[in-house]
Amino acid sequence: MSDAPRPGKAAAKPSGLHLSLARRIAALAAERRWPAGFHLREMEIARTFEVSRTPVRAALGVLAAQGLVENRTNLGFFLSREGAELETAERSLPAAQEDDVLRAILRDREAGRLPEQLIETDLQESYGIGRSGLRKVLLQLAEDGLIKRRRGHGWSFVPSLASTEAREESYRFRLIIECMGLQEPGFRVDRHQFARSRAAHEAFIADLHRSPSVERFFEINAGFHAMLAACSGNRFLLQAMEAQNALRRLTEYADYGELDAAALLKSCREHLAILDALEQGDLNWAVILMRQHLTRPVNGAPPPAG
Repeated sequence: MSDAPRPGKAAAKPSGLHLSLARRIAALAAERRWPAGFHLREMEIARTFEVSRTPVRAALGVLAAQGLVENRTNLGFFLSREGAELETAERSLPAAQEDDVLRAILRDREAGRLPEQLIETDLQESYGIGRSGLRKVLLQLAEDGLIKRRRGHGWSFVPSLASTEAREESYRFRLIIECMGLQEPGFRVDRHQFARSRAAHEAFIADLHRSPSVERFFEINAGFHAMLAACSGNRFLLQAMEAQNALRRLTEYADYGELDAAALLKSCREHLAILDALEQGDLNWAVILMRQHLTRPVNGAPPPAG
């Protein structure tokens, strides 16, 4: 039996943190293909996402309100659907205003509608968001390495990959660090992380007949490359890859929006082939596949979904 809200007491509006965490839990259930009735243990989820149990409980409440999980009195939360079904249901969750504003800022910067230097009062008026909400957005952008504080007042975007020349330099730089990273003496295959990445790619491929989410593809893509950098055992290589992913976030949403399902499928299959080679211990073949994956086309062809 599900817990019902107490009469006469309005439910609090979920925060951006709780909504974001709810999406991550739904994505995890989809990746791991948890069955209907699976017990979502708060402590294990909190440990997975490195948060306390309080936001986890609130996030599970968001999923319960959407009918995705069931809150059984004195027992906890259980999946109401097969985990595989949550791949689509995840996108139906309500969006926090902060999330919408963050994505709008990225789109507007890429389209040239925002200058390099940002003034908070101007952003509040342009995006119809309160001061505290905007501050959360700016702090998130700063944490992602996309903006930095200016001396005195306001914020500014970090140098991006907006020009064709900068993007080509970025791909050549990644060819160096990512191919060499696979050959680092400390490189080790993380079976658990490989399995999670493989499941995420396969779930995305299975959902390609629907309208693919650009944001979702970017997160899977960036996560794949960051995972391999972490497996290299070289902290400086990982730091460089994370910086590249942050810069790509400003520009490649637009690039991916121009890619069709065939291009997205090709990228996913290339990732899976690299995982196969690494798991089979064939590092030389993995390096060749990575080089092919990151090689930029010429003559104005669309960029690779790397």
